[in-house]
Amino acid sequence: MHDRIRFAAILLLLLAATTSFAATRDEAASAVTARYRITTTGFLGGFSEIGSVLTPRREGLRANRPSKAFKPNVVRNHLLAAAGGGDLPLGGVRDGALKPGERLHLYGVRTGDDYVQLDLYTVATYVVPGSGTRGPTPLQASVRFQYDGGLAGVTTQQLLADIGEWLAAEGEPRPAAGESRPAAEPRPAVVPAEPRAAGRATSTIRLGQTQEEVTAILGPPEKQILLGAKTIFVYRDVKVVFVDGKVTDAE
Repeated sequence: MHDRIRFAAILLLLLAATTSFAATRDEAASAVTARYRITTTGFLGGFSEIGSVLTPRREGLRANRPSKAFKPNVVRNHLLAAAGGGDLPLGGVRDGALKPGERLHLYGVRTGDDYVQLDLYTVATYVVPGSGTRGPTPLQASVRFQYDGGLAGVTTQQLLADIGEWLAAEGEPRPAAGESRPAAEPRPAVVPAEPRAAGRATSTIRLGQTQEEVTAILGPPEKQILLGAKTIFVYRDVKVVFVDGKVTDAE
């Protein structure tokens, strides 16, 4: 009797350990679609079902006209590794930068051996000159969450937490005053407590500051890394990340 109980307990532990890992692409996609509803279009156009509306929590994500050449926004190690977009300009409609709170529909989930991609489109529609469409159309804003070690080493809980760090489902409760922030909230970008030079008071690097403002606080960086719209200032004990010239993160 006791052996049967122990055997059942071992099976439950093994089952819990197995299901906690996104060992396959299907399991990863299922975890996402169980959390967020997908918007589906009707046979003759329009929507057959309206799904979850997601909003960016951080700046840096970009949208552009839908196309096969659209490059997804790539998030790796909690940071924006590559801003998305296309090679075609929007024709002055907007610059493509998504702001926190901008509303997005989830149209689908795609997976690869090392990533999960959310295919997102703006809820708002725009007339884009030269796009080949006659009326207003949504802009594409797909986000790819990529893992160096592949999906097999990522738990579904970690995957959902990583998505929640960049995207919030509309209607999610915000923490009340005095409550600690959930793990999905953006990390504050601050410099270490020790001043970098004698006589210099400890200063805070804030989201939205320009490269000139950061240089005035920390001095010239030891190294600059240029990745398209993204720039990284590397100091001895901190890295400051800029997208389109504004601070978006620090580590």
